[in-house]
Amino acid sequence: MSAIDWSAVDWVSLVVLTVLVLVSARIGERLSFGSRALNASLTALLFAAGFGVWSYFAVRDTLSRGLAMMMQGAQG
Repeated sequence: MSAIDWSAVDWVSLVVLTVLVLVSARIGERLSFGSRALNASLTALLFAAGFGVWSYFAVRDTLSRGLAMMMQGAQG
């Protein structure tokens, strides 16, 4: 079995989408009033909306460029 190439992972997307799932789950939990089915549905819809914004408006590219600029400024 070969080792995982960690440099191939898009870490910005991974972190942002993880936070998006967490926030969606918390909002869905608050709005569902204890109903598991409603909670799951709201969470899925909120995540789908967030992912659509993330993908359609090229937020990933903007955030990646901003982080790259910050890292360059910190180095020199």
